[in-house]
Parts: sequence; structure tokens; C-alpha cells
Amino acid sequence: MRSVIYTRVSTDEQTTARQITDLKKAEGFEVVKIFSENISGFRKSVEERPILQAMLKYVDKNDIKCIQVSEVSRLGRNTQETLALINELENKGVCLYIQNLGITLGADNEKDRMFQRLVVTIMADLSRLESEQLSYRIKSGLRERKAKGLHVGRKVESTESKDKFLAKYTKVIKLLKLGRSYKEVQAITGTAPATHSKIKKALEDRGHE
Repeated sequence: MRSVIYTRVSTDEQTTARQITDLKKAEGFEVVKIFSENISGFRKSVEERPILQAMLKYVDKNDIKCIQVSEVSRLGRNTQETLALINELENKGVCLYIQNLGITLGADNEKDRMFQRLVVTIMADLSRLESEQLSYRIKSGLRERKAKGLHVGRKVESTESKDKFLAKYTKVIKLLKLGRSYKEVQAITGTAPATHSKIKKALEDRGHE
């Protein structure tokens, strides 16, 4: 069965290598292309994930019969979104292989599909709850550190490279170069005056390097 592999991790420190290696071992698939994405599935919707969208377009145009993922949480940020994507794939006649569940949606009879859909729904809900609990624990920990007067955020000794810092504010830089005032830029982008000062200094420092 002609297939593509879709993998996703949430941070730069993570890698999709293990997901790819494990998915390649699955029997019965002829993997023709691999799509890997580094983006938060909890914060970004399906429409906001460029590699996932590119994969879906590739599947449509290249007679791909199946999409392989390591687990259902790789697809959508919530149960409703995940099931909507699964429905879309089924309507197009595309199967979905979910490795950690050992099932291929869309490849069996109606009775099996009903059971599998139930399993996927439960797993998607559990993944969403796990993400929400992790987010809550992080925020709770930060609040506790603030209450104790401890430092929160990047370590005092650490620094962010100028290029990496400036890359986050390309819109602000563009507006400033167009001659917009700080107040106008703040109103348009929602960035604080202190951030504008940092951007200006970083641009000046980079110009002197």
C-alpha cells in the first residue's frame, strides 16, 4: 500500500528520527515520502500547520492510499479537530495507520471502524487532557516561584542571539523602517516600548559587527 509518513515534535530540542524509524518498520506499506514538522500541536490548528497541509495536498495529487502516524496526538490539537481530519481522509478513501494503537482506520469493515473510532476518540481526549495538565503544572509552578520571589524565565546568564531575537519581530522591524512611530507600531503589533528599544539596539549592534 502506497503511503506517506507524517511525524511531528513540539520543540527544537526534540527530533522526529525515532518516529520515522519505527514507522518504516510497519509491514504492508510502501513509503513514498516523509513529512516532518516541528510545531506545537496543542497551540496550532490543522490549518495553521504548513507541513501537515503540504502532506494532505501531496496525498490528494499522488494516489496515496494511507498516512502513517506514530500516535493520534500527532494530528490534531483536540478530539473534534482530529476526528474531523479522520472523516476527511475516509471520505477521500485514504487510510490512517496509527502505530501505537496498531490499527489502520478505513481499511476494515463498518463494525471494526466503529470500535476503532471509539478507541481513537478516547486516546485523543487523553492526549488533550495530558497537554492541558502539563500546561497547568507549568503555569502553576511559575506562579509559585513568583510568589516565593524566585527568578522566572531565561537564566540570568543566558542570552539569545541577536538574529534569533530579531527574527521574532520582522513585522515590527518592517514598520519601523517604513518610518512608523513607536506608538503606531505598538498599536499595530501589540509590542511594548521596551521591546522596541531592544530591537533598535540589536539592529544597531548588528550593524556595527
